[in-house]
Amino acid sequence: MQAIALLGIGETYFQEGNFTEAADTFRTLVEEHPPSTVTPEGYFWLGRAYSAQGDYLKAADAYARFLELRPGVVDDLVQTLRGDALMSAGDYERAIQAYQAAMQATQGDTLSLQIKIGEAYAAASDFTNALTQFLKIYETSTNDYIKAQMNLRIGQIYLQLGYPEQAYARFIDSVNNFPRAYDSYSGLVALVNAGQPVNELQRGLVDYYAGQYGYAVEAFTRYIKANPEHEGKAHFYRALSWRALGNYPEAVRELQELIQTHPNDPLWPNAWRELAYTQWAYLETYDAAANTLKAYLQQVPAAPDAVEIRFEIGRILERGGYLTEAAATWENLINDYPSADLSYRALFLAGIAYYRAQKYPQALTVFQRFLVLGDTPADRAAAWLWIGKCHLVNGNSEEARQAWQEAASLDPLEYYGIRAKQLLDNSPPFSGPLNYDLGYDLDLERPQAERWLREKFNILPEEDLRDLGVLAENPTFQRADLLWRLGYYIAARNLFETLRQSLENDPVNLYRLMNHTLELGAYRTAIFAARRLLDMAGLTPAQTLEAPAYFNHIRFGLYYKPIVMEAATRENLHPLLLFSLMRQESFFESFVQSSAGAYGLLQLMPATAADLVSRYGWPPDFKEQDLLNPMVNIRLGARYLALQRDYFNDNWYAALAAYNAGPGNAKIWLDLAGGDPDLFLEIIRYPETQNYIQQVAEFLELYTRVYERRP
Repeated sequence: MQAIALLGIGETYFQEGNFTEAADTFRTLVEEHPPSTVTPEGYFWLGRAYSAQGDYLKAADAYARFLELRPGVVDDLVQTLRGDALMSAGDYERAIQAYQAAMQATQGDTLSLQIKIGEAYAAASDFTNALTQFLKIYETSTNDYIKAQMNLRIGQIYLQLGYPEQAYARFIDSVNNFPRAYDSYSGLVALVNAGQPVNELQRGLVDYYAGQYGYAVEAFTRYIKANPEHEGKAHFYRALSWRALGNYPEAVRELQELIQTHPNDPLWPNAWRELAYTQWAYLETYDAAANTLKAYLQQVPAAPDAVEIRFEIGRILERGGYLTEAAATWENLINDYPSADLSYRALFLAGIAYYRAQKYPQALTVFQRFLVLGDTPADRAAAWLWIGKCHLVNGNSEEARQAWQEAASLDPLEYYGIRAKQLLDNSPPFSGPLNYDLGYDLDLERPQAERWLREKFNILPEEDLRDLGVLAENPTFQRADLLWRLGYYIAARNLFETLRQSLENDPVNLYRLMNHTLELGAYRTAIFAARRLLDMAGLTPAQTLEAPAYFNHIRFGLYYKPIVMEAATRENLHPLLLFSLMRQESFFESFVQSSAGAYGLLQLMPATAADLVSRYGWPPDFKEQDLLNPMVNIRLGARYLALQRDYFNDNWYAALAAYNAGPGNAKIWLDLAGGDPDLFLEIIRYPETQNYIQQVAEFLELYTRVYERRP
């Protein structure tokens, strides 16, 4: 227990950035305590602490001790870290050996290791082996970015060796064949500085993809002047460069020239769409943009993307406020392309556009047609909800109630059924239950769950469900478990998910995996495993809520409860709404980072968090990495949500849209909706934000059903 405590203390020091105290703690663990199950982990973390301090040779030795004590599970990872430490220490020969050992141990992609080996040879001035390594990677890779990277490294070595012609040949290859890669731009700079001739069209493309739009315009202009029979590509990318520079009229002129003078160019169809996009998105000439796409379809009536183009015409008209014309455009799609999925979506939007234009009889007709064509409960519930709203605005309140009753009964656990029930009850959305009980004990609930499991799946009494059994011997399980304990949460999570999917027809081991990942804090896998067990038992979504409470308290767990409750109280938020939001944002994974750069449980952008910290003075000494700390992330996320709620006067649709897509967008949609929350949702033009709001509503309904206690 002392060893486990020291490991936790050391990890805490490490996460705080106090690497000296971390190293001292880990050293105490491995040197002054008897060997234990956590001794290998102590050496691993000691290696990380030494590396963070810049003591790279000691780090390499610590990693080597880990490999002696815990071989065969994560050798590829640890040998890679050991190689990195040796590289930093200047011991290139042993670094290469470590990387080669990592390659032998891994069952995955070895590309990054191959590159590291090449870099180690180059750092050791072994240019022959470095060139051999980089050339091999270039020849075997099918990735343009890797090829450009290798060309740059090969060219740099040739320049060091005094062979400029060979270097320039590599750079020219990248410019001509891999213009999207930034390393091609680095090669282009070297060519230009050396006065080497470069194809101006390719030079412009490399400049464009590197974000050097002014240089791109100049290169394309030189190319066009020098080549009367030039490619339309030059006009296309010169137009996009002008647009990126903010010269929208010149971008329009350029695209029109391409359309008029290069009718057979491969980019000719793209030019029409980019022209329309420039007209509505930048110049706000919506009618001109719609007419551009109509003209395209007149010239190419059988265009393969005709459905998408006509849908976009409707969207442009709707954006411009031409609601009746937009509705007619969308309504006609289902007549001309009845089998296209997009036509069905267009029909629904036609009803919304008619409703917004106060043409309620036409809207009602469209929604009734949408109801007839609907093939899922969710679609039919959406139709019934809007049929009810059309009846209500026409003064037919009883017909409205009947329609909403149909929607609520059709799809009670999904968005439109939930919203219809709120309209029937005249209850505010996203309010959460007034009476609820957030207390439960999984240890007390587990025996009932296991009795139920044994009965449902005929599990023999001698099968020990509390033991990991054969699962403990599974190599994927062993690797995922150790990676998690070593702090490689994303890699571990991915392996746990792979394992979970492989066990989807094995209730015993799936149950074991659920419990183990729950104990670790790998909540996503535990949640999905619980749901799969209920699905295997043949339960419908509604019936799963009647299953043993143990499963539902895992599926809709109150993870990080003390922090959530404190933040909810501080910001006057319903705690179940905060849990629902967290489930939607991160599935309770505190370590995740989105492609957009949002961090942690409530997916906060660093700039947003920094603004909150500067305004409220907490936490002190804030760093971006603090957003991976649940206490910081939940408190700041709750504060930001409360700010949106207050700004939008308790309009939760707008507040949630602002949380997801920014308050500027939410304000635009709110103004267009005229105060109608249902119109607000349908007006949102980002499918991600629409789905986001619907999903939070669905999660809140499920949390309510699990935790509500009626007096």
